[in-house]
Amino acid sequence: MTPAEVNRAFAAAVAQHQAGDLGSAERMYREVLAADPTYTAAWCNLGVVMVRTDRVAEAAGCYASALEHAPNHPDAHFNLGNLNRRFGQPVEAADHYRQCLAANPNHPAARFNLGITLAGLGQLTEAEQLFRGHLRTEPKNPDAHARLGDVCMRAGKHADAIACFRTVTKLAPADPRGWYNLGLAQSSSGELVTARETLTHALKLRPDYPEAHNALGLTLEHFGAKDDAAAHYREAVRLNPQFADAWCNLGTNLGEVGRSDEAIDCLSRSVSLRPAPHVHSNLLLLLNYSSKLTPEQVFAEHVRWANRYAPAAPPAPPVPEPHDPNRRLRIGYVSADFRDHTVSGLIELLLTHHDRERVEVFAYPNVSRADAKTERFRTLADGWRSLVGLSDSEAAAAIRADRIDVLVDLGGHTASNRVLVFTRRPAPVQVTMFGYPNTTGMKCFDYRFTDAVYDPPGTSESRNTETLYRLPDLCWVYRPPENAPPVSPLPADSAGVFTFGCLNNPAKSSDACLDAWAAVLRAVPDSRLVMTGSQSEAGAKRIRERFAAGGIAPERVELLPRVPYADYLAAYSRIDVALDPFPFNGGITTTDSLWMGVPVLTVAGNTYVGRQGVAVLTRLGMTEFVADSPDDLVEKAKSWANRRADLAEIRAGLRQRMAASVVCDAPRYVGNLEAAFREQWRQRLPNV
Repeated sequence: MTPAEVNRAFAAAVAQHQAGDLGSAERMYREVLAADPTYTAAWCNLGVVMVRTDRVAEAAGCYASALEHAPNHPDAHFNLGNLNRRFGQPVEAADHYRQCLAANPNHPAARFNLGITLAGLGQLTEAEQLFRGHLRTEPKNPDAHARLGDVCMRAGKHADAIACFRTVTKLAPADPRGWYNLGLAQSSSGELVTARETLTHALKLRPDYPEAHNALGLTLEHFGAKDDAAAHYREAVRLNPQFADAWCNLGTNLGEVGRSDEAIDCLSRSVSLRPAPHVHSNLLLLLNYSSKLTPEQVFAEHVRWANRYAPAAPPAPPVPEPHDPNRRLRIGYVSADFRDHTVSGLIELLLTHHDRERVEVFAYPNVSRADAKTERFRTLADGWRSLVGLSDSEAAAAIRADRIDVLVDLGGHTASNRVLVFTRRPAPVQVTMFGYPNTTGMKCFDYRFTDAVYDPPGTSESRNTETLYRLPDLCWVYRPPENAPPVSPLPADSAGVFTFGCLNNPAKSSDACLDAWAAVLRAVPDSRLVMTGSQSEAGAKRIRERFAAGGIAPERVELLPRVPYADYLAAYSRIDVALDPFPFNGGITTTDSLWMGVPVLTVAGNTYVGRQGVAVLTRLGMTEFVADSPDDLVEKAKSWANRRADLAEIRAGLRQRMAASVVCDAPRYVGNLEAAFREQWRQRLPNV
């Protein structure tokens, strides 16, 4: 064929292509290329036909042939970029899009797709520039506004994101996706009321929108509407049973309102759909609340977590010189709780009472939203380095650069933990302690601090991947509240009724625990129970129904709302004897109760979480309040209800007993820790 005939044949092939006759188009493109193998447009169009007919390998070959004859051909680069994106090769895709734009700077699709690709690679600044450039030529493109909004939201530019998504809703008001994204951006920026309205509107446009149901559930959580939030999560997973995030959120919601076994099922479902270390950590924490699982089953799941997410740890690094066994040690604490949190009082005691002539203290907070406590901790640490935004490798490198001798994890599998940093082995000695009430399941930790009551020798070693290091006293210390109200007289003496109480998180009150407490109330007919109620009506209903099934009239059980800390302490003036939840005992709540003069009846379990009560009571010489079983709890409760004079005497002297005990002796506790750190570190010293 002459060049003119080739061009006419190509035009005819294009006509067939545009008409949808891909078979004829393919045949005719091949005839053109047989006549002129350098006809790059034919190679590109043949590649498009190959893609349309699912022959992508042949398509790539066609585009490569085009580039062989015209290395700067923009369409060939563009099409190859699309293939690379399709098959999960974003770096290669970005390279081809860039070459396309170098040859044709006005190629809008290449600019747009490059923006999408770079956004996926986390290169948000350049992606933002590309989308803004695209919108200068296509200002009414809702998809471009949506893409820009997503990039802005990921970059923390919430106001810009909101503006983008609001434009999307104006350009495409009937599209629920724009309203959904706008609601997400509003929620992220703290505009919760508006976000709730926006997401509700998205669901009016599309009631079967699982992502919007999930997002609205998360927003409702901020208003304390636990039941409404759970309903939206349930609808999300009904619409999409493979929706891992919604299963996770439903599980977290149910766990917070005391429905632990249901929560475990939901989180297990989420992990099976999309394994993720933080979700799996949430599951591990909830396992500690279950009265149906054996300690061995709980341990096995911790090991499973480590095997799935924790890379094999390298050998412990050498101890930094000098090797003087008495030199000043560098101790590093890693925690997400350098803020207003339940354990922040314990952390402050550590930072306050360390002997600075013997140790240097470094804090590694993973706190995204600092508060007054955070700033207080900053002043107490010798070194301060935030881990927020650092990868595990980067965090480990930063810690290693500080030449830390003993690195201590205070979070375990709690929220925002950084336990995976420890798999990089940034310190010669690595320890976990009091923030998480179980093993980490990880082999990169050398020790877990405990004591002989929490973990009696010979009972739990096989359920810990760390070596158990038993401190001589209690393995944590209590910081009495400032400005606590004075201890009140025994309320039974004036109220005419004996009052049991539990001001712990109701999530700790398992069904077995509630059944035991119902038995207590039956055994003491003139008694009542005051306990913290659930954050949800469904959770409160569970509690009420459990007591009703145990034959307890509703007026004998009072569910208290969540109240400020001062009011919480004052509520102990209404309680004669506190009841410790199980299988997950109270910790600081137990010591708060004792500080307010209220003794605590506990059932001694066979796990760390189930022995928190007995550990504290043993250190106070109050083992007469320790029951061997739920039945024994009933007998002890009945006995103490009849010993009101003894209770009044104990109550009057309990705060003084606490203050004089090892439970409140922070200098002694921190001294024990320092001695332990030094012993552990000396074991790493080379033989010199």
